[in-house]
Amino acid sequence: MIFDLRDYEGLEEILFSPTVAVEAKSLARHFPLVWRRIEDKFEFVALLSLSPLVVGANHLLAPGLTRPLLMEAYPFAISVAAGEDGQSAVLIEAAVPKQERQGTAVFESSGSFTGPAAHRMNALRVFASDRDRTAAYTQALAAEGLLEDWPLRLKIGEDGIEFGGLCVLARAPAQRERLAKIVTQHGFPFAELVTFHDLSLFNMQRLVDQHRAGRLAAQATAAQTASGESA
Repeated sequence: MIFDLRDYEGLEEILFSPTVAVEAKSLARHFPLVWRRIEDKFEFVALLSLSPLVVGANHLLAPGLTRPLLMEAYPFAISVAAGEDGQSAVLIEAAVPKQERQGTAVFESSGSFTGPAAHRMNALRVFASDRDRTAAYTQALAAEGLLEDWPLRLKIGEDGIEFGGLCVLARAPAQRERLAKIVTQHGFPFAELVTFHDLSLFNMQRLVDQHRAGRLAAQATAAQTASGESA
């Protein structure tokens, strides 16, 4: 059985989602697109949330919102390593649905996917088809030393939030000139990825504002509940 995204526990606490180049254009309007350093490697990701402490409605799960492909495919996932046939295994994450929620079967009686399952599988296929290209772009940037650390520290109300391991494209003009070498190697699609990365960072303030509004709404609700109980 699979469930509506809003019917899974803990999805609002997911901070990052691996992302591929083909979805950068649609995601740049909604989420900062950056790189995440994992030991000596880098992964292209969408920054989904500022903190797992937000209580209440989560904009990531709102109906009609453009989400990263891996979020749209949830709880379907894909193995990191390909098998001998070059294909990656499809996995089902150990997702926990909220109590008393109505789910949908993955398969019809004929063995074909139901509509919701087919939607998730299609999202997963698109992600998988562009994973290698995105990794090649990322490796090219890293090889040229163009990914620099982006220490992100925010203070919202009394809460301090700090992210480690995030990287953005180097800003110095001399470093940016080296991008031309990679554009020559990878063409216009690579230039698009760089452009959408830059544009997406302008949405950082919007993400902060959404987080602040969510915290204020949650605090107001908690205060009203406490007032009602004391009365």
